[in-house]
Amino acid sequence: MMKVFILSLAMLSGTVICAQVGDQFPMLIGQKIDGKAVDLPEGTQGKFTLLGMAWSKKAEPAFESWINPVYNKFIAKTGMMDDVYDINVFFIPMFTGVKKGAMDDVMDKMKAKSSEEIFPYVLFYKGELEPYEASLKLENKEFPYIFLLDKTGKIVWKTKGRFSEDKMFEMEQIILK
Repeated sequence: MMKVFILSLAMLSGTVICAQVGDQFPMLIGQKIDGKAVDLPEGTQGKFTLLGMAWSKKAEPAFESWINPVYNKFIAKTGMMDDVYDINVFFIPMFTGVKKGAMDDVMDKMKAKSSEEIFPYVLFYKGELEPYEASLKLENKEFPYIFLLDKTGKIVWKTKGRFSEDKMFEMEQIILK
């Protein structure tokens, strides 16, 4: 299941947002595989929300390094004490510029080849990059960016690059406060 999901994400491209900790996450409307829209951060308020975003093929290996650990801890809850977490999780492939046209094909391929249990955690964005660049000071496309939003949609933690146990520990400490 996760292999197919990872392979599907390998075909994706998108955008990365790099806001400052303490800022409200900007409005981003994405689409789930079932066609339902999700409005970030408004649609996730009331729970912590973990967002993983990447926008280029160069970011894919580092982005993929987050998928299994995040899935196992916060969605499948396979570890000891993981059942204490009740957070929203979204992996967000973003399609901007000339890549917008590829989104529907990628969604169709994911529907055909991935397990349905991962579908609620994938949010596709198709739109312009410029509004996010201007307001959020976008950085290097070679990295995925991971954001933790508090229950009101404020960014309380962010990182970029590959998954590490240290990064997961930092994030967990904020959630468990």
